Amino acid sequence: MTTELETRPSRFGVGLAGLFAMGVVIATAIGFTSLLLSLLGVGVLLVGTAAGREAIATLGGGALVGGVLAAGLADASPEALVLGTACLVLAWDTSSQAIDLGRTLGKRADTTRALAVHTAVATLAAAVISGVGYAVFRVADGGYPITVLVLLLFGALVVGAAYRG
Repeated sequence: MTTELETRPSRFGVGLAGLFAMGVVIATAIGFTSLLLSLLGVGVLLVGTAAGREAIATLGGGALVGGVLAAGLADASPEALVLGTACLVLAWDTSSQAIDLGRTLGKRADTTRALAVHTAVATLAAAVISGVGYAVFRVADGGYPITVLVLLLFGALVVGAAYRG
């Protein structure tokens, strides 16, 4: 008797991705547009992650990017933008990793340790990169608008996505 492998991610993976996505909502809740885009991103990312559909989860990540960009255009503080960007990268990365583990090992496998270690390392990397980016922004503060920081962080996200792909 064979049983079919259920290839969706674990609840832990979905919850962890949702936790980071909610960090984006908290960091970007400065205006209606940024809040709406961020909430939409959370919902779509969670649906995509729970279903094991990376394309849908990536659309949710795109809406989260839109939320951070809208917050930057609404003059959010640099700290909020750095935090929001770090959370969105972690939400997208955790979602992608949870989907990959679910596809590879199945929902019933205990993937908690693997996902927790991956997320801890990614969080440490995001903290270091965010800290360096923020320090450079503060040291080189030449009167640039906050949008420059948002675009810099968005560029880092694009480079990270290209590296991962």
